[in-house]
Amino acid sequence: MASKYGWIITKDHLVETGYSGPSEVGVTGPRGCEFTEEELNKGQLFRMYDDDDILYYTGRIVGERDGCEPLFDFGMPNAGCTRLDLRMPDGTWEHTCS
Repeated sequence: MASKYGWIITKDHLVETGYSGPSEVGVTGPRGCEFTEEELNKGQLFRMYDDDDILYYTGRIVGERDGCEPLFDFGMPNAGCTRLDLRMPDGTWEHTCS
């Protein structure tokens, strides 16, 4: 069954600050996502942070969703992220889930 939403990691802030692990840029989800990379890159911006408010990832999300999916699909299990903020149409960032 195809997912009704999709997301992509567009910036891995850990790698940019010297983390020696592989970059997560380009990782998409969830499994079964049928959105193209072009479609994903037009989505709403999000940021994921750890519990010390360190920015780990920036990405984009599209489709029918509540906005927390990248955190639960990827950020928490992959890197221990605990918070996701979405960029609102007026340019402000809104804490949406943790």
